[in-house]
Amino acid sequence: MEAQAAPSHHVVQRYFQMWNTGDTSIASEVLSPDWTDHAHPEVTGPTDVQRAVTQTHASRPGLRFHIDTILGTDDLLSVVGGVGHESRPGTIDSHLIWLIRLLDGQMAEMWTYRRNTP
Repeated sequence: MEAQAAPSHHVVQRYFQMWNTGDTSIASEVLSPDWTDHAHPEVTGPTDVQRAVTQTHASRPGLRFHIDTILGTDDLLSVVGGVGHESRPGTIDSHLIWLIRLLDGQMAEMWTYRRNTP
């Protein structure tokens, strides 16, 4: 029997899906009003994220985020994955780790780290 993903995992998956599809309609559902991305402190709150997603899709339409695994439950998660381009399926250009803090079922903070690969 396959285990069900924690609700917090679903929120994070939807966040990265928003970046991959460009559909920003869920931003206020998955992001806290006080959203902080420590890698991009100039982007605060759902409205700024919507703007960033739209701008990124205009300038880099094939950019895709990949999730390998999500570790943790409830309000603290580690997401292992990376970023690549849709024209090269399965190829990861940058391996990344995201540390995410959730508050009341929404993403509140995120830290991004580049993962060293052999």
